[in-house]
Amino acid sequence: MAEKPKKIHRFQIGLNVVVQIGLLIFLALMVNYLGFEHYRRWDFSRDQKYALSDKTKRMLDSLKGKLRITVFFSPNTPITNDVQSLLTEYQYVAKGKIDVEHIDPERSFSRAKELFDKYKVVTDESMLVLDYEGRNKTVKASEMAEVDQSGMAMGEGPRVTAFKGEQAISSAIIDLTEGKKNIIGYVLGHKEPPIAEAPPNPMTMERAPASPISVLKTFIENENIKLQELNLFNVDAIPAEMKTIMIVGPQYDFSDREMQLLRDFWNKQGRILLLLDPSAKTPKLDAFLAELGVRVNDDRLMAMVRTGIEEIARVRDVIGRFLPDSPITKRLADVRAPFVGGTCSLTLESQRVEGGGVQLQPLVQAEKGYWGEVD
Repeated sequence: MAEKPKKIHRFQIGLNVVVQIGLLIFLALMVNYLGFEHYRRWDFSRDQKYALSDKTKRMLDSLKGKLRITVFFSPNTPITNDVQSLLTEYQYVAKGKIDVEHIDPERSFSRAKELFDKYKVVTDESMLVLDYEGRNKTVKASEMAEVDQSGMAMGEGPRVTAFKGEQAISSAIIDLTEGKKNIIGYVLGHKEPPIAEAPPNPMTMERAPASPISVLKTFIENENIKLQELNLFNVDAIPAEMKTIMIVGPQYDFSDREMQLLRDFWNKQGRILLLLDPSAKTPKLDAFLAELGVRVNDDRLMAMVRTGIEEIARVRDVIGRFLPDSPITKRLADVRAPFVGGTCSLTLESQRVEGGGVQLQPLVQAEKGYWGEVD
């Protein structure tokens, strides 16, 4: 048995992590952050309330077509009134170019379901759906405000500390009106899970349940991002229009040529989301991570849990806690989530990348009581 480490840092190793819908949301946040800086960082304070900035006014004045905004907010969402007032201001400034429909999913279930199916909404979070010339994008309530929930334990309601509605909505409109979708490459060729939905059963014509990766694809594409298959065997270089690529649970290692393509892409400021399956042997990918100061340990995280009055069992499922220090996981700070199945630990070796422009930052950490078993 390995000596229990002081800290076990891990952000994602093990393909079966994506079985958890909450972790799919986390992955979508990560891809969105790694891939593209959607939001122009304008400074809007809550004190300014609903007065639109000159930048937003110019952008609305340049709209050539009709923009439809569907509001899926439940009445108990803390920023419901703020969003309604802000959208009224958008409509006034846009001079008839914006239509707004308010839907309470709890009261208008059939209408909500109709539009959820149309826009492929796969979350129950309050949100806006913006539709412009056949393109659509979601803006979630959590993207429009910073909410302090520290008083919930004392019976107090959530408190909005910063309202960022204009920042989020205007950035979404800009993404839609620009008309170009950002592209993320999804690497295939090493027995990664497919992103395409399975065809229906030819006998019954029933479709198989959506795979976790296809659900993740829906999350990403709701952000006006295209997830495109990429086979490194078929290209001389990773296409320039792909600023980010995803490598999800490869069962076979990459060839020397593929590794060179990855290094070239990384050295040109490309961004890589790499999710490894600890049961697969991928020494070349492991070596690539080691060059960047991330050592993949040959262990499995375990803990002892009490299953009865006098019974204790060893478990492999890991309870991970999202850390608050990264913009990727800030909105999930201190949320706990299960990582089901075999999971190995990571060691961050910051000294290996000092001076190289690489900053190492853990996103998820195993709860206390886990150790790395090496036998």
